Amino acid sequence: MLRLQLGNILNRRDFLRLSLGTVFGASLTSCTEKPKSSQKNQLNIYSWADYLHPDTIPEFERRYGIHVVYDTFASNEALLAKLQAGATAYDIIVPTSYMIKQLRKLNKLSVLDHDRLSNFKNIMPRFVNPKFDPHLEHSIPYTWGTTGIAFNTAAVEKFDWPTNTDIFWNKKYAHRMTLLDDARETIGMSLKKSGHSFNTVDEPTISQAVADLVVQKPLTMCYTSDQVIVQLASGDSWLSLVYSGDAYQAQRENKDVKYVIPENGTSIWLDNLCIPTSAPHVENAYKWINFMLEPKVAAATASYTRYATPNQLAFELLPKDVTQDRNLYPAAKVMAQCEELGDIGSGIFIYDRMWTELKCS
Repeated sequence: MLRLQLGNILNRRDFLRLSLGTVFGASLTSCTEKPKSSQKNQLNIYSWADYLHPDTIPEFERRYGIHVVYDTFASNEALLAKLQAGATAYDIIVPTSYMIKQLRKLNKLSVLDHDRLSNFKNIMPRFVNPKFDPHLEHSIPYTWGTTGIAFNTAAVEKFDWPTNTDIFWNKKYAHRMTLLDDARETIGMSLKKSGHSFNTVDEPTISQAVADLVVQKPLTMCYTSDQVIVQLASGDSWLSLVYSGDAYQAQRENKDVKYVIPENGTSIWLDNLCIPTSAPHVENAYKWINFMLEPKVAAATASYTRYATPNQLAFELLPKDVTQDRNLYPAAKVMAQCEELGDIGSGIFIYDRMWTELKCS
């Protein structure tokens, strides 16, 4: 029987050999293939970029004889817009916790049969009854993490190494920084910087946060979520507002990249596996979720993507340099400074409108 040894994994080739036991030879990319609903042995996934171990799909396809089509989105709002526009071919989607409520209200999420998920028991107790989806009726926790600052230690002067998001307004680093292409995260960062909640729906408060971002915008290379790893790894970006795992993936290619959770607080989030009500391959979707809950598969995901795992048995397989990294698994004191993005109801229209105005300014 293969004994999983994850060790101090930063080398992708070693990781493939040790974590899943064999090299399957294919790399994960975002497929350009159009999802089809008529093909029986197919699974259509709509998720974030760089969010799987590269051998996850090849191994699933080998084991079950199911062809996987993997499309990506850059924000929860893009996911919502796609579904509202009539996309019905997807079998698995991966929304963040705050979007779950909206999708439930729109009747976009299937009620899950936990009896069909033998590995459901592997989920950590702290994640099995979240406020956004009591008893996980519509969602299965996949990964969690924070949104913070990635910076290049070779480019950012040591006395400037960031402790909070004020650094994004520092003209010294003009045109060498990026912010997320995500209204809730980027406007939320500006709100938090001024001492406000990520979840405020007070329009004047949001307006002021956006006004601060208008001032900051000339310093920014671009707003991006799906290219931030490449830009950090290449050294094009010296400072980026980034999801925690993406910073660590960039660090794998560029050892000068570091990640820090802002002292003034940041967002904490949980992404989830869901089956849309329109899913054409429900049986295959259940196979995928159960596969992703397997301890070795979940541990491989966590070690490669460097996002925190909500899977207890997977956590126990991870090397100490991962589980003891307080930027990945923050201490209770830091967690208390973090804030979960919540469902803000109709307030989302304020964010969407002001986000459009910001990007067009």
